[in-house]
Amino acid sequence: MPLQNNIVSEKEIIGMLQENNPVAWRKLYDKYASAMYGLIYNLTKDKLLAEEIFMGAFLDLKQKQILSKTKYAFCPAILRYTYSYTTNHLKEIGIPPKNLNPPKEAELVHLLTTQCNSLNEAASILNISLKEAKKRLHFEFSNLRRLSNIPSNQRRL
Repeated sequence: MPLQNNIVSEKEIIGMLQENNPVAWRKLYDKYASAMYGLIYNLTKDKLLAEEIFMGAFLDLKQKQILSKTKYAFCPAILRYTYSYTTNHLKEIGIPPKNLNPPKEAELVHLLTTQCNSLNEAASILNISLKEAKKRLHFEFSNLRRLSNIPSNQRRL
């Protein structure tokens, strides 16, 4: 018996969110939680603080319907929101964010979280093709997930 593919596209998640389908939030969490946490941890270097900020950021996404205006490209929108939420939270509690000058292997994510509204724009700044930008984004996104150290069977709110 073939295994079912549990990967849901951004387009499917957007449709489920527009239909107020509660499964959408679980799918969104499954797809982006570890990368969000990895980005937060990268800015805090503190597991407990990163967990606290992550919980607040993810719940805020839902309660304030932050993604309702996003019609495509969740990845840059979620990373930008996570970065902004984290840096604002850190400022409120008087802690400066860590790693403001990202290493070369995270520069695309850094551009998408701080300056660019699209992958095309980031690719242009880095003077690389869109195809190469997609590959690098996948690599950097995977690195953020690895930073999170959240086992896939425990990534639930």
